[in-house]
This record gives sequence, structure tokens and C-alpha cells, in this order.
Amino acid sequence: LKEEYNYIAGNEFEEYIRKNKKNNLNISFYLKREEVLNNTGNNRVVLLNANKFNKSKGEYEKEVYYVNDFLYQKIKSNILWVRTVDTGSCDGRAGLYLIKELGVDGIITEKPYRTHPIPIFFEPELTIEQQLKLKDDFNNCLEYLRELTDSEFMTTYKYSNSEYIRKYLGLTQVKRIISILDLEKK
Repeated sequence: LKEEYNYIAGNEFEEYIRKNKKNNLNISFYLKREEVLNNTGNNRVVLLNANKFNKSKGEYEKEVYYVNDFLYQKIKSNILWVRTVDTGSCDGRAGLYLIKELGVDGIITEKPYRTHPIPIFFEPELTIEQQLKLKDDFNNCLEYLRELTDSEFMTTYKYSNSEYIRKYLGLTQVKRIISILDLEKK
């Protein structure tokens, strides 16, 4: 127990982040429908609508938009999305995933909600190779921290009959984990 953490137990996550910070990357989340409608153009993009889940199909609806060069570049150059909630299966853990695996160019939302698939945007822009490395490093680090802390730094999302207790990963935690990753090629 430490005074700097108000003598509260379970601060291994905070301590690990504080000791290992490596970068000051600017990170933002969500592509809002308003931004897409304000940046119309001639470039076709297929976007997953995070607010429209079709229960009968078991998937989110996909929509086609035409956007300007600036937004097209922003969408196409940021290839990752955040799953903030465990699904309960081993292949559905909270972490970073590739947008293209959803069969779309990007993810749009009108009303952001923490359990939606959430696109992540980097400033300065990262190369595709850097993002692929970041995804792997992030997911490995997240699993290491979950093991180290028994996932105490994450919020219990739902008790169920799944293989493990489902947890929620906050976007602030996503930013903090990314801040300790080495973005240089190795």
C-alpha cells in the first residue's frame, strides 16, 4: 500500500504504466456520423454502423458513404478498433482488432456507447506496419497485465456461464497501455 494511491490495494496496473511510459501519441476514438456528413466527397467507403445491430443477422449494418479526400485518408489510414468488453470466449477478449476483419473500411456512430466497436485514430499518423505491431504488442501487454493483476484494473462487466468473468476495458486504460508501447520497428 502506498500513500500516492491513497493506501488502496491493487495498483499494480498504475505502477506498471508509470514505470514504463514510452510515447506521447495522441489518440482519439469514434468516427461520428456528423463528421462523415460534413465531409462529403467522391471517395466511397463502407462503414459499419455501431448504432444499428441487426439481431436476426447477428451483425451490425453496413452503410455506404462518399467522403472527401481528408476523411477518406483518415478512415483508410487508421486500421484498428477497440473491443472494450470481453465476449466470454477466448477469441473475443477485450483488445485491439483489425477493422477490415469486420468487412468494412471504418466504423461510424451517431451515439457513442462504450460497448460498441470503437475505431481508434492516431496523431501523428502511424504506418500500417506500426499499427499491426501496436495491435500485437497491445494485446500481449493487456494479457500480461490481466495475468499480473488478475484483471483487477478492469471493471467486471457481466457474470455469466462463459469461460471467464467478462471484463470492461476503459478507453483511458487503452490510451495508457498504448503510452507504454515502443512504436519503433524492431
